[in-house]
Amino acid sequence: MAPPHNNEALPPADRILRVSKSSILDGRDCATLNAADEHRKETVVASSKSESKVQVSDARRREPTAFLSDQEIAQSRIFRAAQSMACAYSSMMYQFSVEGHERLPKDRAALIVTLHTYHSGDIGICLLNAQKVTGRVIRGLLHRLLMRMAGFIRFLGVVPGYRDTAEELLSQGFWVGVVPGGAEEVMMHASENGKHAYETAWNSKEGQARCGFARVALKMGPGFEVFPCFCENGEEMKINPLADLWTFLRLDFAWGALARMMPFFIRWWMLQIAIVVAFTVSSFGIPLPVKVTQHIGEAVVVQKDDTAETLAERIRGSLQSLIDVKQKGGTEATLQRSAIGGAPGQQRARRKISERMLCTDARDLQEDGGE
Repeated sequence: MAPPHNNEALPPADRILRVSKSSILDGRDCATLNAADEHRKETVVASSKSESKVQVSDARRREPTAFLSDQEIAQSRIFRAAQSMACAYSSMMYQFSVEGHERLPKDRAALIVTLHTYHSGDIGICLLNAQKVTGRVIRGLLHRLLMRMAGFIRFLGVVPGYRDTAEELLSQGFWVGVVPGGAEEVMMHASENGKHAYETAWNSKEGQARCGFARVALKMGPGFEVFPCFCENGEEMKINPLADLWTFLRLDFAWGALARMMPFFIRWWMLQIAIVVAFTVSSFGIPLPVKVTQHIGEAVVVQKDDTAETLAERIRGSLQSLIDVKQKGGTEATLQRSAIGGAPGQQRARRKISERMLCTDARDLQEDGGE
């Protein structure tokens, strides 16, 4: 019986043998197989690249710099230059120190929640000193409008306050810093010559608590740790005659009252203007030599039965307790500060925060994300 000429009719072993022999004779089959194999590899690589592009999240696409490693950010020339100046300045002017940093986890994610000073001068100092003390770079969430004005601070680890950005950063093991009170807390601290400078103000106009940061913590699951922190004597770091004059003339009350009379769209724009003006004016503060200590409090641990509201309130209460214990003199010292150069009428009865500030719902600011 004649052997079949078609390779398909041969048993597997004979088929392989025949292909091998013919390949040895002319090499054409080997060349064909090699070309096919190379084409397959190129297809797989291209497919993998395509899949990786699809898997890039919106947060990473918006803020690729934020997801660089701590070492990469800390070794950049911009970060090192800013850190050198900030650390030298804070050491000379404020004898800046950090207490409780050993509570922060070195090898896993943490959410750090703090109070907003009027001048905001402590924020950069704290962020840059944190890397020097702990070796970790805190990704500070900042108001998106201010990020557009100073985009270069991305190189210091600062990111716009989007909630999904915070969630992804934490899921990747980074430290994230947030100031829930934001612009509204700034305005409250500026009112009445700092009478309420060390009080947390995390409510919207309707009196609803801001809970965006708590929802982020809940996404991380039970056992996740949130750390309250604040700077002792933080509000005393600068004095601002322009702000004191503004509040003495009660122009903050007048602007807020006018805004509340406006339709939503105009009211929203008036708030944006107030934010920009407040932060611009605050930059003209006069530094005062005072001892400043950043305190890191005990962790608030996420529980299984926590809701966003209950967790936010536990964190707020923990921060306020830390302030009451560590801020020397507490409320009395703050009242004395208010009385120095205070104006007639400073002792008028308090109004509700929503009546003193230019408030809108937290959604108008940044969807509960950052500052």
